[in-house]
Amino acid sequence: MSKKIRKAVIPVAGLGTRFLPYTKAIPKEMLPIIDVPSIHIIIEEALAAGIDSVLFVTTREKHSLQDYFDKHHQLENIIEKEDKKELREQLDRIPHNFKIYSVRQIEARGLGDAIYHAKDYINPDEHFAVFLPDDLIISKVPVMKQMVKVYDEFKRTVVAVERVPKNKVSSYGIIKAKKIRERIYAAEDMQEKPPLKEAFSNLGIVGRYILPGTIFENIAKTKPGVKGEIQITDAIKMLTPGVIGYEFEGLRCDTGNKFGYIQTVLRYAAMDKNMKGDLKKEVKKLFNL
Repeated sequence: MSKKIRKAVIPVAGLGTRFLPYTKAIPKEMLPIIDVPSIHIIIEEALAAGIDSVLFVTTREKHSLQDYFDKHHQLENIIEKEDKKELREQLDRIPHNFKIYSVRQIEARGLGDAIYHAKDYINPDEHFAVFLPDDLIISKVPVMKQMVKVYDEFKRTVVAVERVPKNKVSSYGIIKAKKIRERIYAAEDMQEKPPLKEAFSNLGIVGRYILPGTIFENIAKTKPGVKGEIQITDAIKMLTPGVIGYEFEGLRCDTGNKFGYIQTVLRYAAMDKNMKGDLKKEVKKLFNL
């Protein structure tokens, strides 16, 4: 009987250079999506999938990520004394019911290397989730919860995939897919950032994974690939056949660049019934529609 997915690894060691000068002092994972940082949304998705322990692969400058999920007793005492119910409710939105750990990645050497830093956190006989925090996914059922359901059925490694535009294929890990049924594929092979002419398909791997504890052995064998980095796709490829590609239900928002970030904020704002009407009017006014 396979173990439940209880642990998550979240690489957050990136410098966020696309958002300078803001990210000189504030981690990009703390960029606000309306009134919560993007990392808040990632943690909510993890907890909804049954995860109760999270490891941040981080750097020394990013202590604010853990601070955000910590209790602020002085602030809470002030709110309690002044009986500010609305402020209390806002603070209570912050997830606290999980264990949080961190390990530092001293040198950025690729996603595979970042995940390798979790080798002492994960047992060899357990599977674990990986979230890439640049990818926020709007969905009725949280995507990692969807993936855990797939894992429970197949008891295999699961990677989230979506159909990417042809001009973007060379920016993704691409799977060679054999359809099992709607949205579920056997990943018979995979390649990291292939030229379009050489790509197996346009099913690109995006920021959610369920990986086995044995993946660290594969990462240790993986040589630097594209851009001289250790790619997690190359390590997962050693597990094939036996990997499931899951075409998730939801809308992925890429907060890793300025346009994608603005687009993400607008999408989340459009889902807020208190903002939607005014936002629609303002956008029409802004673009003279």
